[in-house]
Amino acid sequence: MFLKTLRSLRHTLALRLTLWYAGIFAASSILAFTLVYASVVAVVQERTDADLEEDIEEFVSFMQLGGLERVKTEMAKETQGEEASHDFIRLWAPGGREIFATDLSSWRGLDNPRDVLAKVNGADEPLLATLALPGRADKVRIIYGTIAPGLVLEFGESLEEDEELIAALLRGFLIALVAVTLLGGPIGWFMARRALRGVQEVTRTATEIADGALDRRVEVRSQGDELDTLARTFNTMVDRIQALVIGMREMTDNLAHDLRSPLGRMRASAELSLTSGGSKAEAEAMAAATTEECDRLLEIINTTLDIAEAESGAAKLKLTDIDLVELVHDALELFQPIAEDKQITITADLPDHCRSHGDRQRLQRVVANLLDNGLKYTPTGGRVTIKLVAEGERVTLSIEDTGIGISSHESARIFERFYRCDRSRSKQGNGLGLSLALAFVRAHGGDITVNSTPGQGSTFTVVLAQSRHGRYFQQDRSTGG
Repeated sequence: MFLKTLRSLRHTLALRLTLWYAGIFAASSILAFTLVYASVVAVVQERTDADLEEDIEEFVSFMQLGGLERVKTEMAKETQGEEASHDFIRLWAPGGREIFATDLSSWRGLDNPRDVLAKVNGADEPLLATLALPGRADKVRIIYGTIAPGLVLEFGESLEEDEELIAALLRGFLIALVAVTLLGGPIGWFMARRALRGVQEVTRTATEIADGALDRRVEVRSQGDELDTLARTFNTMVDRIQALVIGMREMTDNLAHDLRSPLGRMRASAELSLTSGGSKAEAEAMAAATTEECDRLLEIINTTLDIAEAESGAAKLKLTDIDLVELVHDALELFQPIAEDKQITITADLPDHCRSHGDRQRLQRVVANLLDNGLKYTPTGGRVTIKLVAEGERVTLSIEDTGIGISSHESARIFERFYRCDRSRSKQGNGLGLSLALAFVRAHGGDITVNSTPGQGSTFTVVLAQSRHGRYFQQDRSTGG
């Protein structure tokens, strides 16, 4: 079980982040120690060199105050007892002749530094060097300085204490590095799990949604970080998916309901034709009725497909520069006979020209559906008014009727597929016209709104973008129909 858990964790992002955190901790610790180590070594060496330079200056003072004998006396004092194994001093005359030296029993391997003395004699600054002597584990820091004309003092100091300090520092770092490495794993695992907690919540929610729980959502916290943005985006996506699923279910139910009646009539006609043995005229009448029902079914299916295509963004619009005034005039000519039959007056308030960039065929269907809707629900003697206005970057087309109107609770649903108001069910139609108009307008980046009062009429307003190649800037004119 444990090995199975390890294998499952091997390819997880949490484990990779943990390893990254631990590696960064270790690398940062090594870098920090390297900088501290170099700084400590430099400070220790500077301190040692400063002490040696002070010693040279002291012996210069001794030489000036008491001469050579005073210098020899002070040299002996400096290296009494145990100091003889820690420090040594030698005094050199020109040519590398040794004048005086302290106890050198602990300093075997020292040579005669004739070349060094030649450089130092008469120089303004002392000369510093580090030596490794045979038989000594520690190194020696040596300074050569002139204390009087022709006299060079050589002062050597063991670096044992400095090396012990640096070694202790190195041991402390190694212990700290091991501790950081051991703690880096758990700390990195904690940080990785905490950072991925929001992602895991999204994953769990997505799994539950995949199992059918479309009402599940990710909790959005108030931290305002990237995980909150991810949660909000995920919830918005799920809301959209749920709306699409519900819409598909409703569309399927409505489509099945609307297809059942014409299919039932077609089947009844076919059975009657087979069993009645009627005349040729009756058979032709049945065939004509069947054809009409088939046309109605094809219209419902094609319109539903057009709506789905437009809403999904898959519709390929043939965008051209079109004159909306010309398009509205064509629609008025088409519906004028229907308006005259119902004794409805159509009034158009249009500019001379109003250009827009869009798909001519689809915008024609939008105007035709809205105009047909207005005429259908306007009683005899009523009025339908079409108005086209260009304002800035927008074009507004409104179709106002004096029909039966729509209640407020129905206004929110009239653009749904197959939805028909209670008072409109006696009229011929399939409840897809407004859905199709809205889908086509939104495919153009526009929108449709409705303002209606029951018993007084409705106003449908279409908003589209102005043409990129020209704007309306001419006097309006009114025409009556």
